[in-house]
Amino acid sequence: MSSAFILGARGEACSAKEFMAQVQSLPCEVLPMDADLVCGKAHLEAAVIHAERALEQGTNASSTVSMETMLFASGERQISKAKEKMGVKDGMRHFALVLFDCNDPMEVIRRLKLIKDDLVLLPSKEKAVSFGIQQEELESVPEWQAPDLVLERVAFVEILKR
Repeated sequence: MSSAFILGARGEACSAKEFMAQVQSLPCEVLPMDADLVCGKAHLEAAVIHAERALEQGTNASSTVSMETMLFASGERQISKAKEKMGVKDGMRHFALVLFDCNDPMEVIRRLKLIKDDLVLLPSKEKAVSFGIQQEELESVPEWQAPDLVLERVAFVEILKR
């Protein structure tokens, strides 16, 4: 089981390709995702837990904990769809970072030329809609529970993968 550190940051990925090259050069495994689709820190914590369990039980769809985490965080069953939905995009400004076995999270932030800002991870109804939660689903729960609908999608990925 890895130790994962979750944080939010702001900055700019002018080029997703260049940003990902910087990520690959880091001394620890870093999963950057679009924070505009992350409905709270609990969203990513749940994704990490599910990913680690899938790897332990051999039900994983990918070979790394970071890619498996992205799969769960996206609520998708296919890696290509997960990357398209949650991955770094050109011009992206809000980042959700999951750092695996990282000794110095602030060094990662510095090397990626970002500013730590956990506020970008705060959940909202708008983020739930951007994530893919339908209006009918949102109307079935009080507004403060909208992030729970995203957590349901995270948990449901295990069933979708079968």
